[in-house]
Amino acid sequence: MLKSLRISKVEFVFLMASLMAITALSIDAVLPSLGFMANDFGASSSEIQLIITILFVGFVLGHIIFGPLSDRFGRLPIIYAGIILFILGCLLTIAAQSLEWALLGRFIQGIGVSGPRIMVAALVRDCYSGRPMARIMSFVTTIFMIVPILAPMLGQVLLWLGPWQVIFAMYIVTAITLCLWVRLRLDETLLVDNRSSIQMKSLWHSFISILTNRISCGYTIVSGFIFGGFLGYLSSSQWLFQGIYQVGEVFPVYFGALVLPNLVSSLINAKLVIKWGMFRLVQVTNVLVFFGSMGLYLYAQSYNGIPPLMHLMAFLLIIFSGIGFQFGNLNALAMEPLGRTAGIGASFIGAGSMLISIPIGGLIGMSLSTNIFPLAIGMALCSLLSILTMHWVRFGFSLPKAGAGFKI
Repeated sequence: MLKSLRISKVEFVFLMASLMAITALSIDAVLPSLGFMANDFGASSSEIQLIITILFVGFVLGHIIFGPLSDRFGRLPIIYAGIILFILGCLLTIAAQSLEWALLGRFIQGIGVSGPRIMVAALVRDCYSGRPMARIMSFVTTIFMIVPILAPMLGQVLLWLGPWQVIFAMYIVTAITLCLWVRLRLDETLLVDNRSSIQMKSLWHSFISILTNRISCGYTIVSGFIFGGFLGYLSSSQWLFQGIYQVGEVFPVYFGALVLPNLVSSLINAKLVIKWGMFRLVQVTNVLVFFGSMGLYLYAQSYNGIPPLMHLMAFLLIIFSGIGFQFGNLNALAMEPLGRTAGIGASFIGAGSMLISIPIGGLIGMSLSTNIFPLAIGMALCSLLSILTMHWVRFGFSLPKAGAGFKI
């Protein structure tokens, strides 16, 4: 049984987008400060990238913890617990005197921020299913995408006003505001009759049922490949623009410009997904990302791996316009077979995709030093693997019949 909402659908979408956005804010707003943090902690440009990567490690652990707990105790307590942990991690990072302590704070932030983030998928699944669920997720993603555009600019403005610690103070204020919004406006969406036991035997059966579901597992793997390529760009973006292309303090402008195609794609997706279906949209855009990435790799050969900045931006705009169609649809595809186990399902899907994406993104990011080849070839390989995996999920190892396989 799906839960009906007391608040309007518009407010629900904005609230879900805000709960997602705190994750993007915790990543993107800190990007302009990495150079200052490296100086304060005596870290190299490669070491300071761990400020981004370690957050995702905590994010994975949080998925494993919070998902099963939410199926037993409900969605709202998990949001509150995650926000409290996130605030504690911010306080530890502010007080850090070494990179190691700052990384511990970021790790705790990652655990905490996973609570609100994975609850978005569970909350939406509690209230919607099928293509309407994908449509709601598209609207949520569209609004959410505004944050990565503005977050680096916000971080840069805060750096003009004070040291990098001011950014983490802003995180604390934002988290408290979100907590109050949820407390005042959102009802629990997991009905008592639909709650699951957290006994190990029950959890194991739920885990096995999800693990043996080819649809959920397959689309989790695809999400890992796609986000792995994107994470490679994300973790190395500060070095890409400020190190290789020397854009200085206008880095947030270039970073934000590349989020715009994601925003537009998510908005278009909300309209196309009802007519075309999720599978077709993701697979078509996988092909777009593959050819865009391979085109960038081949084009960069003529410039020894450093094409003109505007040419690089043009290729990346094409690539990210494709990726914008994928995240919301893939999450909906993976969550579709899950009902009562939506919490642990969101946990498995999030943790599984992160376990795949973190090493991929880390390898791409750490390989980017003097040219853009690692980024281009890494994203091309990720999209190719996504194409092949999606074909396997829908058709197995056989060729599809004409017109088959595009219902979802």
